Amino acid sequence: TRLFGYEGYGFIATEDGHEIYFDRHSVPRGGFERLELGTMVRFVEQVGEKGPQASTVVPVDGTGWVPSSPQGGGTWR
Repeated sequence: TRLFGYEGYGFIATEDGHEIYFDRHSVPRGGFERLELGTMVRFVEQVGEKGPQASTVVPVDGTGWVPSSPQGGGTWR
């Protein structure tokens, strides 16, 4: 829902309306720079010092991540 490219972080909107913090280090292979608002992602949520955060964020809509299973596995192209 919000992406702060210069600062290197953003927030993911969940289906239930919550926001999850993530930073550029959460997106493998330098993918943070390719994210745009509205990009669908899969993520792993964990509890951080200031609330929920995503430890792994991967795009799933044709931005380089190709899912190979419904469980979230896939490959980078």
